[in-house]
Amino acid sequence: MYKSLFKLSLLLFGFTLFSCKENRQTKSDQKQIVSTSVVKAANLNVAESSKKTSENADREVSFDIVSPFKRDDYENCYVHGSTKLIHKTDNSFMLTKKDFAITDVDFSDINYEGPGYTIYSYQSSANKNMEVIIIEGQGDIGTAWYYVVVLDGEDLVDKFYVKEPRANSENTDMKDFINVALKDKDLVLKFKKDKIARYSKPMANLRTEGSYLCLDKKIK
Repeated sequence: MYKSLFKLSLLLFGFTLFSCKENRQTKSDQKQIVSTSVVKAANLNVAESSKKTSENADREVSFDIVSPFKRDDYENCYVHGSTKLIHKTDNSFMLTKKDFAITDVDFSDINYEGPGYTIYSYQSSANKNMEVIIIEGQGDIGTAWYYVVVLDGEDLVDKFYVKEPRANSENTDMKDFINVALKDKDLVLKFKKDKIARYSKPMANLRTEGSYLCLDKKIK
């Protein structure tokens, strides 16, 4: 009888040890699974975050709303919505928006004498507060130059000449020649290569993007 009890005790002791070992192994496996899942989730989050950062860095906003300024002979100005270019002299304007004076646009430094201007407004459907105004100075033959004014609401961001490349305004409308985009802090002017006039000499610092030559301008 004592031998039977002794054997039974040994059997119970062995079973208890085995159960404890199995429990420890199961908990260890569970911890390993949880740890692996956490690492995978963290890696996935990092990858997604990096992807979004890369996408945002490369995101280009197109100024896809393009419309002309109209000549108002009565007020001696060019008008687009609440934006006006009011003649001060034959070759200078006051730029206003919502009747607030923003900046002078003066071409006297290049002795421009006409014959006239074509003016377009470029805005983005993604951010209508930004507006790029491009003034085309017409020459005796074709286009003489372009002048770009960048606005953020009623604030002047930048203004500058673009003297090359040029299209021939006698047979090419500006909106068919120049596209505008914003990429990070760069304003990108895209000039259609097959619309460049034969007399134009594109600058060496332009980059090629498909069928366009691009000017990247860091804006303030």
